[in-house]
Amino acid sequence: MRIDEAYAFIKNEKTNVSKPGLERIHKLMRLLGNPEKRFRLIHVVGTNGKGSVTTMLSSILHEQGYRVGTMMSPALSGLKDYYRLDCAPVSDEQYIEAVEALKIVCGGISDEEYPSEFELSVALGVLLFANAGCDFVVLEAGMGGAWDATNLEKEGILTVITHIAIDHEKYLGSTLSEIANIKVNIAKNGETIVLAENEKEVRRVIKDYAFEHDCPYVYAPEGDYPLTKESTGAKLALTGLFQQTNAKTVAAAVYALGLQGVYVGKDAFKKGLENAKLPFRFQIRRSNPYFIMDGGHNPDCMKALSECLAVLPQGTKFAAVTGVMADKDYCAMYPLIIPYVSKFYTVTPDNPRSLPAKDLAKYLKSVGAEAIPMKSLEDAAEAAAREYRNGSHVLCFGTLYMMHELEQKIRDTGLMI
Repeated sequence: MRIDEAYAFIKNEKTNVSKPGLERIHKLMRLLGNPEKRFRLIHVVGTNGKGSVTTMLSSILHEQGYRVGTMMSPALSGLKDYYRLDCAPVSDEQYIEAVEALKIVCGGISDEEYPSEFELSVALGVLLFANAGCDFVVLEAGMGGAWDATNLEKEGILTVITHIAIDHEKYLGSTLSEIANIKVNIAKNGETIVLAENEKEVRRVIKDYAFEHDCPYVYAPEGDYPLTKESTGAKLALTGLFQQTNAKTVAAAVYALGLQGVYVGKDAFKKGLENAKLPFRFQIRRSNPYFIMDGGHNPDCMKALSECLAVLPQGTKFAAVTGVMADKDYCAMYPLIIPYVSKFYTVTPDNPRSLPAKDLAKYLKSVGAEAIPMKSLEDAAEAAAREYRNGSHVLCFGTLYMMHELEQKIRDTGLMI
């Protein structure tokens, strides 16, 4: 089997469906011999910060010498990009081996019960990590929690819940309480829960759930932990003010693991934070002038982005390339960023849910901003490169998929970022 054939088995017309329920992923795990029982599982759920917390925690465990598998969403550069083994990409051979085993067990599944693309991707990752002899797997939930395909039957040793905000209302609910309830229901009875800094409404839901399900509960901002960014002198590789909060959450998670006999030393904690890297999280690619890329795509992300921009030298203004989904509350998002932008170049992301570039530009003009709709992402990349070469600060923000594609287009112009 070639890698393109492996990808085609996971992603095709048959698997391009969204089916509610956990029956298919649980059946698939049983058919595979329950490979999830061969490692210790750490779940990371939430609205924002999941990727950063997952990356930091995996990096720390790896630096301590544990064998660590990591699954994160989205997969930006091919389906293999979901997975990391000891903080490095998995090989084609490892991926293909897991797909071949998956293909055998799927041969006996009826079309009605056939798994979706994401369910297959979760099963593949679990099998791949089990085959690699992982001590720990850090598994980032896709969306929600209770009905997410990462909600395996296996009891994990820890569930980390990052910041919760209003997002995906169609699927998760329109209040923080509703969303928090769906997120926390991924935690099994007796499983330790670590909660990041959150609104009072969220804290109440999570704390009540922990009490009702006999889950040890740690609220990250209130703890005094032996290993922290400050106590170890770590300098975070991930930039952005919000990463300070994520680092505190990770400190609480390491503390909770320690209570369960998982040893992490000071050097491993420090090196893990310093080596944890993830693209498009307020990523400063260049600083004279600034060229910044950020995957913020909802109001909570825009608040975090605006706070990061506010600490730059006073008066710093950007030429910005941006696009947004039509179902996001963009009227609440962009007013937070407008004070830092001299000109917007709007694009239509490659997604059926996208807001057309001309409609975003029209909205921005209606609230007093200068905005120019671009016909294509290539045109936007050319505009960004031209602005930068002319001495302007450049800010690119939107979905992670859009940032990944835009990065390639900008490099095609000859500007190395």
